[in-house]
Amino acid sequence: MSYRLQLRDLTSLLVLVFIALLMASTIVNSIGQSETSNEIVLIRIDGMIGPGKSCYVDDALKLAESRNAVLVVELNTPGGYLEDGFHIAEAFYRANVPVVGFVVDRWALSAGTLILLSTHIAAMQPGTTIGSMQPVEYNPSTGTYQPINESKILNPILAKIEVYAGSRGRNVTAAKDFVLKNLNLKADEALKYHVIEVVATDVGDLLNKIDGWNVTLYNGEPVKLNTRGATIINYGPSLRCILLDSLSDPLVNGLLMSLGFMILLFSIISGHYYSLPIGLLLLLLGLVGSGFNVNIVALFILFVGALLFAIELVTPGFGVLGITGIIMLAIGFILLPLGVPGWFVGNPEEYYQMILITGISLGLFLGGLTAFILYKVIKAKRKRTQLWVLEGKIGRALDPLGPGRQGFVIVEGEYWMAESEDEIKPDEYVVVVGRKGRLLIVRKATSEEIAESKRSAGSS
Repeated sequence: MSYRLQLRDLTSLLVLVFIALLMASTIVNSIGQSETSNEIVLIRIDGMIGPGKSCYVDDALKLAESRNAVLVVELNTPGGYLEDGFHIAEAFYRANVPVVGFVVDRWALSAGTLILLSTHIAAMQPGTTIGSMQPVEYNPSTGTYQPINESKILNPILAKIEVYAGSRGRNVTAAKDFVLKNLNLKADEALKYHVIEVVATDVGDLLNKIDGWNVTLYNGEPVKLNTRGATIINYGPSLRCILLDSLSDPLVNGLLMSLGFMILLFSIISGHYYSLPIGLLLLLLGLVGSGFNVNIVALFILFVGALLFAIELVTPGFGVLGITGIIMLAIGFILLPLGVPGWFVGNPEEYYQMILITGISLGLFLGGLTAFILYKVIKAKRKRTQLWVLEGKIGRALDPLGPGRQGFVIVEGEYWMAESEDEIKPDEYVVVVGRKGRLLIVRKATSEEIAESKRSAGSS
């Protein structure tokens, strides 16, 4: 009997331990899994992918991370630059918040498909298409595209695609065929072959379908999505991103480079050096659109702009240098990466607003200062023709004057040849009534005019 009691007690103890461990595991899992806020940061990538889109994504990710919100990215793009596509894909792959890619309207080809594969949840609208990821080389002189088949270029792309698709549990073979065979898939096909997770009609439908889903972030942290009835924040690109996007357009970029080079050449050949800064500015903006380092170009534009403005202040001319300097300063400030610093605590929107207000205030101040200087210069130039207006001035005759006789008079300390209809003796006072070239027309001064002239001289 004693032995049976001991065995029963041991069995009960093991059951209790098992239940305790099970409860502890459940508690640990519930504690370890975080949940997103009930907010959605919604952005849209339309058109060609380039530096402007990379800038846009970086800003949107910072905002989403600051609010612990889900980032939903609408994609409608034929592709774009490979470097910027990888930049965006890597940012999504390593994001600290869940990222949902949603192909809308028409397609997300080439770099757009690469970006979609890197998101935590991939979705498509019915009728949209993804695929055609074989890289091509663009020749700006002929405007043609040449497919790239070199393994040195393709293998790193395939390796990255395998990482993106594999880490999200997607069809790696199909993902590689996007590159090797230019495979294209419609929404229902992509869902069938496990390339995407959701087909949704619009953003609202998408948010309802993914509510409560669990995703794993790059740091291994599991996160539960809280998207049903979420507040949607429609986040648009900043002025910097819009400018970068415009400059990266091949047509705009080629036009800027051509105009900049032609203006520089014309300025050097003709000697009209005032147009040199304009040509230099256009050339620098063209370099930005060609993929040159934006930060270096922005700093150089700021330096040249400040230099031109300083030259205009020291040696004021027609305002060309000053106006060009202000334009360069404004563009330089726009191109600078004035993102939210890591030590910033608070609302990032307030920080962006502060930067915008500061930039506008600085531009208005410099513009107003240049306008004031230009006004003073023009006013001074107009007055130069009136510096030697002598009509009404009192002078003194040095020689006898009269009808048909000319002689010298002294007026305002200057010797002038004069003539008069009055009989005037030497040392008598005269009044200037007109002028013919270098010859003054005078008359005899009255006693009142002489007295007034003496009082004015005495008071001064």
